[in-house]
Amino acid sequence: MIELSPLARPYAKAVFSAALDAGNQEAAAKDLALLSAVSQTKEVSSLIEGPELSKEKIAQTIIGLVEDRIGDLPKKMLELLAENKRLNLIEAINTSYQELLEQHNKTSSIVVNVANLPSEDNKKTIIEKLLAEHGEGSNIEFSEDPSIMGGLSIKIGDETLDLSIRGRVKKLVNQLNF
Repeated sequence: MIELSPLARPYAKAVFSAALDAGNQEAAAKDLALLSAVSQTKEVSSLIEGPELSKEKIAQTIIGLVEDRIGDLPKKMLELLAENKRLNLIEAINTSYQELLEQHNKTSSIVVNVANLPSEDNKKTIIEKLLAEHGEGSNIEFSEDPSIMGGLSIKIGDETLDLSIRGRVKKLVNQLNF
């Protein structure tokens, strides 16, 4: 499957710039998240991929579904995507936009994978250290993943710090197999 991020990034930057100028970047983020969720439904995704309707008609159908819940900027973006036959980029544009918003707000989305959820004291310590390192507004989410066996794995953006037992075993196996 083709990587859509490079194609989506210019659209996300344009929408972010326009939203920043209008001072409604948070509202645009919510609108794009809604459009992304709608575009991922089975019915809409098959409509986007299908050749039956014109892309402009598909865009108008999507706008009709969320008409009263999104602003003008996302509607114009949908029309432009339809004109350029790029409606398949909605989800990737949302992802890129959210990253731009996090950079602008100097925050990060951080996912901490643990084998078993930590105690409240340990959780508080982890959160404090991550907030000190990555900004007070960072969004930290804990996820339970028994397959890591122990330790933790921290994903910040596209970087991962793997301090899990599974990660250490893989590293050891790789070193032994050199």
